[in-house]
Formats: sequence, structure tokens, C-alpha cells
Amino acid sequence: MLLVNNPKTLSDTLCLPKINSAGGLVLNDENKLLLMLKGRKWDMPKGRIESGASKQETARREVAEETGLDFWKLSIQGKLVSTWHTTQHDDLRYLKKTHWYLIRYEGGDDATHPQIDEGILECRWVNTTELSNYFDIMA
Repeated sequence: MLLVNNPKTLSDTLCLPKINSAGGLVLNDENKLLLMLKGRKWDMPKGRIESGASKQETARREVAEETGLDFWKLSIQGKLVSTWHTTQHDDLRYLKKTHWYLIRYEGGDDATHPQIDEGILECRWVNTTELSNYFDIMA
């Protein structure tokens, strides 16, 4: 079901160029969720699917690149959902589809190395019981 308040906005949005990306909801051995602070918003790692790459490979690669976690300790557990949102690069707006995967990290609260040049300021392992503390600042 799609709820729309303004048909013109929907029409304009559907005409935007489309980008496909993939990302991960990452849980470690302690079932803590990995969040990253990008700008002033908490988010999960994701990025564009490169030519010839699979969605699953992209999700793992983006998690490793954006957080500094070891690519080989990341394993896809299953497909979650796909989401759509608008984004802007330079002066162009796009409609971005993100394919989300559940990813297991074979490690505990291992040190992360945020990808600063992508605007990622911090990565944090969060207990799922504390997740509600982050809802008002999620991207």
C-alpha cells in the first residue's frame, strides 16, 4: 500500500533517476546492532551496487568500507526488506532503492574505523534494548 498526500509530489518523485544500493543490519556475537553516525543522524551502512556486483556482495563490502570491520567476518544471514527514499548528490535528486540484509559479524565489540571521508563520524555497537534511544535521530 502506498499513501500519498500530494499526487504531484508522487509524480515528480517517480520521474527521478533511480539508484540501486544495498546495506546491512549488522549484529555481532553479543546480538548488538551496529549503528553509524553520519552528520547528525544515526544510520546503517549502505551504498551503490557497482556494475557486476551482487546485492549481497555490495552489502558486505559497504559494511566493511564504512565501518572498518573485517569483510571476511561478515556473513549474510538473509534478506530483510527493500526501502525507497529520495537522495541528492551534487545538484541532482535521485530515487534510491536500498536492499537490506541481516548480516552477522563474527566478533564482539571489535573496534571500528569509521570512513571519515564519507562523513561517518562514529560507529557504535548498541544493545537492541537501547535502540529506542536512537529513534528520534535516525536517518
